[in-house]
Amino acid sequence: MLKVQDIHKHFAGLHVLRGVSLEADAGRITGIIGPNGAGKSTLFSVMSGFVKADRGRITLEGRPIDRLRADQIAIAGLVRTFQVPREFTDLSVLDNLRVAASGASHESITAALLRPASRSAEERRVTERAEAMLERLRLNPVAHQSARTLSGGQKKLLELGRALLVEPRVLLVDEPFAGVAPALRDQLLEHLAALREEGVCLLVIEHDIEAIMGVSDTIFVLVDGAVLVSGRPEEVRQDRRVLDAYLGTLPT
Repeated sequence: MLKVQDIHKHFAGLHVLRGVSLEADAGRITGIIGPNGAGKSTLFSVMSGFVKADRGRITLEGRPIDRLRADQIAIAGLVRTFQVPREFTDLSVLDNLRVAASGASHESITAALLRPASRSAEERRVTERAEAMLERLRLNPVAHQSARTLSGGQKKLLELGRALLVEPRVLLVDEPFAGVAPALRDQLLEHLAALREEGVCLLVIEHDIEAIMGVSDTIFVLVDGAVLVSGRPEEVRQDRRVLDAYLGTLPT
């Protein structure tokens, strides 16, 4: 479903991504791990159109997307979350989801203005979708709270819900477990597993090695902007190069 080929990116003379290539399929979770500064979040920014690569090619279901804007890529079916959630802090949790559902609507603004009845029907549909997402993510108890009052884990759930309301076929999830209490981490893991069962193509950056190894079908290890190792979690876990990258050179 998603193919990334020979992606390079420089920032101020630094070669941040050095020929990264990977593939990800529908109904599978692809984990991306690596030390701090390995280029993981930059890779997500390039894939989702927030940053343009200097060189390389990205295709979604065979269609090139590397020259599209971020909003065009989202419409094409690839959406990302951010390591630091970007909620509307002064809006309620429900209204945050309503904004996402409204933004994903294909209803013409002009048509809605010309047909008030159509606008009312669209508003009801948006609210129903937002309320269904509240139910799915178990955020009903905080539906009318300001988003700024949420815990770190609840903000991650809200970020996930906003992304899902765009109805992506490919979802990039950046460090979903960072700063999250164990109970909510387990809930996030359940949601990722459920999305895999629904056929979504998931790519997940994560520093919690045990969590990402446990949920992923395939792991890519980035070091210094390049793919060091890729394979099944059990293969990657036992690869000496991965141990060296995380722990320093081990004695022979």
